[in-house]
Amino acid sequence: MAASLCKHPLLVASLLGAFVLPAHAYELFNEAGWTADASLNTRLGLRQGFGINFGAGALYDFGTFDRTTGETERTDLQLALRPGIRTDYRQDDFHAYGGIIAAAATNTLDGELSGQFSRAGDQAIDFDSAYVGVEYGVLDLSYGPQPFTVGDGFILGDGTFNQGHDNGQYWIGAFEAWRNTGILKINTSPLRADVFWLKADADLSRSSLVGFNLENSDKEAWGRLGLMAFEILDDKYLGWEGMRVWGLRGADLHLPGWTGLRFYAEYVHQGGQSDRSGVDNDADAWYVEPAYQFQEWPGRPRFHYRYARYSGDQANTPENEEYRGLFFTLGKRDWDTWYQGEVNGEFFMFNQNQITHMFKVKAYPDPRYSVMAMYYHHQLDEPRYFGVVTPRTAWSDEVNVELEFHPDDRLYGLVGVAWATPHRAARTVFGDDSQLVLELFVSYTFR
Repeated sequence: MAASLCKHPLLVASLLGAFVLPAHAYELFNEAGWTADASLNTRLGLRQGFGINFGAGALYDFGTFDRTTGETERTDLQLALRPGIRTDYRQDDFHAYGGIIAAAATNTLDGELSGQFSRAGDQAIDFDSAYVGVEYGVLDLSYGPQPFTVGDGFILGDGTFNQGHDNGQYWIGAFEAWRNTGILKINTSPLRADVFWLKADADLSRSSLVGFNLENSDKEAWGRLGLMAFEILDDKYLGWEGMRVWGLRGADLHLPGWTGLRFYAEYVHQGGQSDRSGVDNDADAWYVEPAYQFQEWPGRPRFHYRYARYSGDQANTPENEEYRGLFFTLGKRDWDTWYQGEVNGEFFMFNQNQITHMFKVKAYPDPRYSVMAMYYHHQLDEPRYFGVVTPRTAWSDEVNVELEFHPDDRLYGLVGVAWATPHRAARTVFGDDSQLVLELFVSYTFR
């Protein structure tokens, strides 16, 4: 056992960080307007999968649907450390700031369950964020690798896909930042704006884009509306260069006096012409999600229904009508946004050529705990799956049940079970067995 651990230094470091380091605040400096603080975030993700890829077995790589290892059962352990330092200087209306966050991550045991994104033994140590910024009055200008999200990440969430060969793991999201940014925030009222240049990582084709976001700055009365547009300036291999994207969104929309009812919705159009192929893009995606919380019921349960559609490419047309998932992210509003389902959202359906119905209930029996159950019905918009023609569009049904524990702002944990059964389209590409995933995720921040 000791010899085996010595072969995995990141595994040893992660375990030491999770269980040895003391939990107290790390104030490094505080004098004459200057402050500096350090933090350390540790993450652990453990999953057991049965009936992997609907019984077809773990794949050798994404897209190699006919090449499997034959493993229909796998155990996956992922670990990460995220040490960081943040510094600030404040004097009157002037504020200067900067931050550095590194990430060390590894994937061990059998490797990522589906076999598509991370292998056992993958490791990565790199900077995630390294940014500087100045704020004066209503203007905030920053530069360097850092997180940046518009809305709940339906279109722009983060610039990394967290594949094992570059990021050491897949599921626990050890890397969160764009690889580079230039962001100007204009924090006026009643409207505010962002003007941005963003660059993604190699898993997202090293794409770079420039655009703006406009939204209301006061959302308490009735919610938030936003407008965003951007153009993809270049990419290495996915053919996104030349794409022009615009979108409208509404979040937390409600009527005064109707405290329990909320609406969320977004529409996005992808146009422009691909510089590489010369093909015009004419794709769209949208979702609508009403939610109602019963404040007087035990546990204050909140019920959601969401319909999400991402257009597929129509046969016999010169345009590309297939929406590209681009830069969606996880967990900005809740665990299920925008990886829709712990089986299908993680392994199969990546927010393109997809229609998904979601029914969800989340309750809070105790301020330190919450429990949620979700049902998904997935289908393809057009009868094709990443180039494979399917006889039908019906893909899968899925049920997730999850328990979250969050006793304070340092500790977060999730225990879940996910079950999915394939329909005709999924059975054409993969197997015909149901898939079961058991999972545990723990995050603890020392600060």
